[in-house]
Amino acid sequence: MIKRLFKNPYSFSVITKFTLVLLGVINSGLINRGLGPALKGEYAYFLNIMNILVLLLNLGIYQSYPFFKREKNDPGLRNRYFNNSVFQFLVYLAFAVLAACVVWEAWFTVLVILVPIMVLKQQMMFVAMIEDINARNRINILSQVIYTMSLALVIWYSRSSILPIFMVLYLNNILVIGVLTSKYKLRFRFKEIDAGLMREALRFGIFPMLSALLITMNYKLDVILLKAFVSYEQIGLYTVGVSLANQIWLIPDAFKDVLFHKSTNKDAVKDVIFSVKLNNAIVIPMIAIVLLFGKPILSILYGVEFVGSYRVTVVIFIGIIPMILFKLINPIFIAHGMQKESFGILLGAVVLNVIGNIVLIPGYGIVGAAVASVLSYSLCGCLFLRLFLNKFDVRLRQFFKLTEEESKRIQKFTRGKAS
Repeated sequence: MIKRLFKNPYSFSVITKFTLVLLGVINSGLINRGLGPALKGEYAYFLNIMNILVLLLNLGIYQSYPFFKREKNDPGLRNRYFNNSVFQFLVYLAFAVLAACVVWEAWFTVLVILVPIMVLKQQMMFVAMIEDINARNRINILSQVIYTMSLALVIWYSRSSILPIFMVLYLNNILVIGVLTSKYKLRFRFKEIDAGLMREALRFGIFPMLSALLITMNYKLDVILLKAFVSYEQIGLYTVGVSLANQIWLIPDAFKDVLFHKSTNKDAVKDVIFSVKLNNAIVIPMIAIVLLFGKPILSILYGVEFVGSYRVTVVIFIGIIPMILFKLINPIFIAHGMQKESFGILLGAVVLNVIGNIVLIPGYGIVGAAVASVLSYSLCGCLFLRLFLNKFDVRLRQFFKLTEEESKRIQKFTRGKAS
């Protein structure tokens, strides 16, 4: 039975994400306890800017991979994507080194050179998810275990600087790139750079890239906007609630990864409906636990100085449910070439988030930022659901009633059989 659980893409993805949730909570505890609210706020501020840059610079090229794999049936497609990704990385690295030489500050050099490495790692992990999701999950677990161990050592020996933590990110990203390159026997050759494929991928990927950028901005922009109104210490408290919500979001991410994989090869409408139901059954009790016991949980994980983030955490957790809808519906939209529709909805959600932050932060501080985020998440999730219902002729009641087929799938899922 154990062996079957690890072969089944759904069950192993859920096992992976629960493992990543556990490691993520440990990592968050290490960082928060090691840095304190003020340094944690500074760390989160720079990391959020880097994450936005990573999504902007990848140009969405990797997002086209499921569509072209489904349409072209080209056995050499993976290696051509790899060559294009490495070429893109080398161009970015050259600009990063040039920028580092101009600014000539140690902290800037560390951060700016890390960005191209993060771009390459993100592209390779996405392609690995489409090729072999179970192998991708094993690599994910291995890299995160090593990251947690490295982070613990860094926090133990260096508590007064954020730069060593960014150096651990270097280790994590380079490790993943090396493992994937070895596993798929990838070799970079200048002569195999495919400019035609890059143009095609860019044309397809520009809207998924902008959509992914908007998603990240919906999660991260509030932290950047807060910098204009509150101290790093308040930002540190705010990011505790966000980081805990991010750990819960890893659960629908597990299903999202499987849906990307399945949508490449078939229509996955029933899989989307099933995944939403299963996620709600898993996530709602977890939200209730945080609402009831949030203060002692925060004190145990991060220390008493972070208990002040409880109200923010409660508000942000309310927004988890509508974001489940977005996370699980978006893969089938991408697989069906509906990237423009996804982009339009996300753009509206981000605009609402920005307006909400500008209006609410001056009067309500970090709680106002949390309320603005929840309003944005709710708009996004509801519009994705409505478009899904109309496009695929699905009835809303199908999301609330468990069918006999789904009951059998849950039984197979818990036994680790194919689903």
